Amino acid sequence: MDEFIERIFRGVAWFFKRALVPIFAGIGILTVAFFCLIVFGVIAGLEDAAIQPVPERVVLELNLEKRIVEHVPQDPFAQALELKEEPTVLRDIVEALERAQDDSRVVGLIAQVGATRIGMGTIQELRDAILAFGDSGKFTMAFAESFGEFGPGNGAYYLATAFDEIYLQPSGGVG
Repeated sequence: MDEFIERIFRGVAWFFKRALVPIFAGIGILTVAFFCLIVFGVIAGLEDAAIQPVPERVVLELNLEKRIVEHVPQDPFAQALELKEEPTVLRDIVEALERAQDDSRVVGLIAQVGATRIGMGTIQELRDAILAFGDSGKFTMAFAESFGEFGPGNGAYYLATAFDEIYLQPSGGVG
């Protein structure tokens, strides 16, 4: 019986030495390589993100056809379930417009409206921020291919009414 147990222990030791140790070593090497790639990627990204000076006269461009959310989840699993396109945070847009009101280099705002996929509360907050921006004496202009081509365009058109001028594609329609 003792010889049988000793052979089992030798077999298990052989299995760990010959099979599991190389697997764990490979996992460790891959983990270190992945970590190095992340660190070097972040460093390279920081070099690309050097702050560029703002020209003397700037017109802000805003795409309101993109997905706009109230917040981005911090949970990595929730982020993985999000769409591939990075959403724009509503608070970031509002704060940027507030800062641009007092910036003498910013002369106006051009926005693409049209097929918005946002709720009425978000539309109202964006509309208020755009009206405040326009009240600062800077021009605002919206353009769209159509309003409500595949559904009601009430929200998008209501948002567009915050701008001084609205341009619609000649073949576009208002639904």
